[in-house]
Amino acid sequence: MLKRLFTAALVLLIPALLFVSVWQSYRYDELSREVTELEQKQKEIFEKNKKIVMGIEFLKSPFRINKIADEDLELQKVDPEKILRIDLGGKDRQDG
Repeated sequence: MLKRLFTAALVLLIPALLFVSVWQSYRYDELSREVTELEQKQKEIFEKNKKIVMGIEFLKSPFRINKIADEDLELQKVDPEKILRIDLGGKDRQDG
């Protein structure tokens, strides 16, 4: 009786272990492909981000801003002595 039980357990256990091994191998391959795809997407996003940062650096460069101010908007630098500052009062105002 014990021998039959042991044989039945082996008959069920060996295919189960084989199935688990095959399934585990399949999942490993599937996850490896997914990791490879995600790494590729990460590289693409990183390159796109680098281009955007370079574009921002170009757009905010003082030379470019001064050129637009001078040529397109026809703005001119003002002498600091010609600037009139008006204080409309505030919390720091100290009237007796």
